[in-house]
Amino acid sequence: MFFMGKKLIVKGKNVKLSPLEFMILLKVYQADPVGISGYDLINDLNRTFAGLWVPQSGTIYPLLSRMQSDKYIVGEEQKSELGPAKKVFRLTDFSRSFIEVMLLDNFEPELTFFSNYLDFIVEMMIKVRKKDPASGINFPQVKLAIEHFATHVQDTLKKVEGFAAELEGGGYPPCRKCGAVVDRSARFCPACGNPVAAE
Repeated sequence: MFFMGKKLIVKGKNVKLSPLEFMILLKVYQADPVGISGYDLINDLNRTFAGLWVPQSGTIYPLLSRMQSDKYIVGEEQKSELGPAKKVFRLTDFSRSFIEVMLLDNFEPELTFFSNYLDFIVEMMIKVRKKDPASGINFPQVKLAIEHFATHVQDTLKKVEGFAAELEGGGYPPCRKCGAVVDRSARFCPACGNPVAAE
């Protein structure tokens, strides 16, 4: 997300996305193959940004429209039994091909960025508190928030370790058609829809 508009050439085409556009592609990728509506995307982004930034329809829908024009996503009207039809966005094969490259190329630098950012924020709070003891910065609350963050990191690490163990133990065989990792309980590949129950 924080690669800050880094250029990438995929299949002979220059790809330059803002961090928000890349985040939108990741959210659409996360909803693949079902897709995601603009409304659901905005709600998901609101959860992700946790009040740090509040995505609005006036920002997100024009981006979705431009990204559709640029062939990063496709939008299809989907009928609903509960209400009016809604537009659902899915990735194109082109965008799917470079998302994985961007994630792999930027994974470690992004973790370093988060670590550096946490250090920066704490240093700034300490500096503000030293300059102004009445600043209102509550360090017991800061400590609690960092402990919560550390717990989340530990939970994520356990998830990664569990998945790595499953991969090594053959718990997630690859799809014979596209090579994507498939859960043993799945009947169809989540990437290509190929039946896998008999595999």
